[in-house]
Amino acid sequence: MIYTKPSLSIQDQLALLKARNLIIPDTQRAERYLNFIGYYRLSVYFLPFQKDKDKFDNDTKFDDILNLYIFDRKLKLLVLDAIERIEIATKAVISNYMSQKFDIHWFLLKTLFQNKSEWEFFIETTDKAIQRNRKKDHIKHYLKKYGSKSPYPPSWNIMEILTFGNISHLFSNLRGKHKKGISKNFKLTSKSMDDVLRSIVDCRNLCAHHERFWNSRSKHSISNDSTQLIAKGFNGNNRSAYFQLYIIDFMMQKITTNSTWRARVSELLQLLPEVFHKKHMGFPKRSIF
Repeated sequence: MIYTKPSLSIQDQLALLKARNLIIPDTQRAERYLNFIGYYRLSVYFLPFQKDKDKFDNDTKFDDILNLYIFDRKLKLLVLDAIERIEIATKAVISNYMSQKFDIHWFLLKTLFQNKSEWEFFIETTDKAIQRNRKKDHIKHYLKKYGSKSPYPPSWNIMEILTFGNISHLFSNLRGKHKKGISKNFKLTSKSMDDVLRSIVDCRNLCAHHERFWNSRSKHSISNDSTQLIAKGFNGNNRSAYFQLYIIDFMMQKITTNSTWRARVSELLQLLPEVFHKKHMGFPKRSIF
């Protein structure tokens, strides 16, 4: 099929929303949000207010949609705040453990990894990251002083220029006994650590690219054993937004003794009607938030 839908002016977008039963008390205000957020981005927040396709439920106001959008934006900021802590902790633990057990360039030892082609891809990724970041102070200093003898900075420098996704794949490809030693720092098994990292990287990418998070579903399936290790007795959907928040909180509890992250999420959740928690976010009857 050929896509034939025309671009609508802001005024036409407002007219369309009103024709679909949406209450818009302040037209100028709505115009401003449609102009600077965009109809398409807001449209994914229409669905909870539409039992029938392209028709808003009675008494639905523009602010209902806007408030849900704002809630999701604030939730994503909280998620990214926690993931920053988790990413830094994961990089530090991997680097410390492997550097102490082997040497500062342990990542160059292919015998430590399960899959040769994945290790080779990691080295290519690392080479590109070094070139891309060669003007950063810590990389620039290393290359100037030591680069002629060893082109690869030590593990702790390398960790600073790799993405969380790179680190997740690096961990996944390590041999079992090394993964086990690293995972113990977070009170996880090798398999559950794999699951947790994949899930959190997925959350990180979703939030960083400004996609909808509040009622999202994780791309990665977490094993039942991992689910029960993280949340004993949980029998809900472990791909739900709720369980992703649970995983993040689980990790926060391991890396800090007085995290306020859970309380901040709980406070934000009060802005959303409880029906949204259970129906759209996968909250169980007994929630930690």
